[in-house]
Amino acid sequence: MKLLEKLSATRRPAILTGLLVIVVVASVVAAPEFSGPKVAQDELRIELSSSGFVPAEVQHAAGTFAIAVENTTFAGAYTLRLKAADGTLLKEVEVQKGSAAWTITLQAGQYTLTEASHPEWLCRITVQ
Repeated sequence: MKLLEKLSATRRPAILTGLLVIVVVASVVAAPEFSGPKVAQDELRIELSSSGFVPAEVQHAAGTFAIAVENTTFAGAYTLRLKAADGTLLKEVEVQKGSAAWTITLQAGQYTLTEASHPEWLCRITVQ
């Protein structure tokens, strides 16, 4: 501060403005890059093809995560069913057109994902 006291009153505002610019530039350079809204990274991605689900078996840790089904087969409506190993229906998703995604919380165990009109198409989901 003694340096600023020695400077003339006319030069102080210019120096303070310069210091402010340096601080602002340094904070912008040091700030993390903004990449847009956060997207859930914790998801199972499964394709629904003309021969069933790809992959036919997946694994995931227990907890809450998303299941995203990319439809490459149906032009119209279809129904996805997620069942527990004992056959209990946990989730039924009626999709009018296109792909589907939802969030679910699953405990450790075995689950199956099927398409209602093609029960032989299944994806085995192992949650550990």
